[in-house]
Amino acid sequence: MSEIGERYAVPTYVDQFLDQGFLEVLVERTNGTTVEFHIPSRLSIDRRGRITGYRIVWTHPDHNAESCDYYDEVPGDLPNFYVEVCLSDGPSEIIDDLSTDDDLSAWLEELQSARVSP
Repeated sequence: MSEIGERYAVPTYVDQFLDQGFLEVLVERTNGTTVEFHIPSRLSIDRRGRITGYRIVWTHPDHNAESCDYYDEVPGDLPNFYVEVCLSDGPSEIIDDLSTDDDLSAWLEELQSARVSP
């Protein structure tokens, strides 16, 4: 388990993507409960120069209610993470159908195994 994984209670099967270098720490927030990851190998630039990337915001599960960015009815009622598709020419979009650690792990596996177009 990585130091970041331990500090933020990232599940082992998500932490493995850090160990493999597929996920990299983008920033640790100063409150010490949230870390942001990005996926450098999936950063892309199209012919028009538009950049697309992915950002995962992970809040330590014990601090989700106090540190979450989004919630439905009360803070902490949504998963302790969210994934954004970041676009240089418009607002970021949250991937809504990732609601469990298993969903996130499966999505990361699929993204990692997908072929990258030249």
